[in-house]
Amino acid sequence: MVAGQAQAAEPVETEQPGQEAQVQEPQPPEGVDAADWKILKRKQDELAAKERALMQLQRGIEAKLAELEVLEKRIAKMLDQADALKDKKIKQLVDFYSNMKAKQAAAVLETMDEDLAVKILSGMRGRQAGEILTFVETKKAAKLSEDLTKLQIPLGE
Repeated sequence: MVAGQAQAAEPVETEQPGQEAQVQEPQPPEGVDAADWKILKRKQDELAAKERALMQLQRGIEAKLAELEVLEKRIAKMLDQADALKDKKIKQLVDFYSNMKAKQAAAVLETMDEDLAVKILSGMRGRQAGEILTFVETKKAAKLSEDLTKLQIPLGE
């Protein structure tokens, strides 16, 4: 565009003494049909309106994203707290079963959920867990032993 054409596209404010400023429609540059100019101006206005709407949507999405990030951090913190509590409870169970007679502990571990039994056994000293497993039914003891070897993260003492 030529500099004169760009200036012609902007609305012109006129002010006469004693009157409020009035906005005049820009005049089309020389050689441009007035009807085509109006169509172009209308399309420009529509695009500007759509751009404003998109910017508003973008701000809304960014705000929602920020909210989701805050919620994600809160949930992660809650999960960490739940894991810590679960570990604490398992450690208490380890202490509880460690203080039981091996035959009694075996009878209880034999009937409980295998994953929990493995976590409890993994938290015990090897000799103590082995003694308990001698009183567990053979197939169950084999399964628990197998699961103990697959345990990825042993419970810290």
